[in-house]
Amino acid sequence: MTIQEAINDIVYIPIYYLLYRNEFQSIDIKTIEETIDSVTEKGISISRFGDGEFKWIDMTGQKSFEKDSKELSSKLLEVLNSDDKQVAIALPQAFKDPSILTANKYWEREMGKYGKQWLNDINLNSHYYNVNITRPYMDLRDKKIANYVFDKFKEFMENKDILIIEGTETHFGEGNDLLKNVNSIKRVECPAHNAFESYDNIYNQSVDAINKWNPDVVLTALGPTATVLTFDLTKKTKKQVIDIGHFDIEYEWYLKKDNKREPISGKAVNEIKDK
Repeated sequence: MTIQEAINDIVYIPIYYLLYRNEFQSIDIKTIEETIDSVTEKGISISRFGDGEFKWIDMTGQKSFEKDSKELSSKLLEVLNSDDKQVAIALPQAFKDPSILTANKYWEREMGKYGKQWLNDINLNSHYYNVNITRPYMDLRDKKIANYVFDKFKEFMENKDILIIEGTETHFGEGNDLLKNVNSIKRVECPAHNAFESYDNIYNQSVDAINKWNPDVVLTALGPTATVLTFDLTKKTKKQVIDIGHFDIEYEWYLKKDNKREPISGKAVNEIKDK
């Protein structure tokens, strides 16, 4: 931990407890298990909003793989505040209860620092699903949840025709058995960085691919662009689209029983900056 991070903890964690904790915990967010059950049993699409998406909404300058823009901010807000029943909106487990996460102090600090903005972005009267459906291993204290989520997902994928829309460096499901029993896999490859700048092209290519191949399920792994694309593709094609995010990387760590984030050969791991 850097000196600045330690100072931020001292400043912002008490602010979280004093000003924002109760309001965050009042948000109706389903458990991770309830979320994977709904996705696999009810056939809902799901768009995820982690801390990154909220920072892109508020254009706080993350220096990440997707640059801030008013267009991205506006579109993310549109999706976040939609009441479309076809697409479930997922929020972080940390909003409801950060104590089940290993990174609880990080989240308490971030909620203390950005709490006013994030709470203003959310419709506190809505019902939400759980972002940690795609992060069921590394950040959870109870690793047994990962067994349930990964097993449920693999069973759901059996004998299905899958379309994956991903960055060129993602390679979702390659080199492991996550998609071992699917019927077929087709892919649409997109820019690994600043994909939203090519959104219209990505959207049109995706619609064309869905019309051509008629997949049973569409998986999107493309940062905040996937959050938006999942929503738009569901409305346009009526397919089940899952904003799957870090799921494949989490599965790699799960298989290796890693207890910290490690590089994965042949796959982008955006949270590891210096390896």
